[in-house]
Amino acid sequence: MAFNTQGKVITGEDAKLKIQADELKANPYLTDQEIAFILTKLRQAQYSGAEFEMFHKVWTKLTQLKG
Repeated sequence: MAFNTQGKVITGEDAKLKIQADELKANPYLTDQEIAFILTKLRQAQYSGAEFEMFHKVWTKLTQLKG
């Protein structure tokens, strides 16, 4: 697959990375599906001491964002 950017043709992995970067610039916010994925992975991890406090803060913020 070729991708033309500012007169320069890029292909392969470079084109894939360019398309992903452009998509991220167009929509830098997390979707509900992405937030749910992160919450699932956070829930599966093991935490100790101060890590649990940070986990709780992040968990709370992401849960509120999910809406």
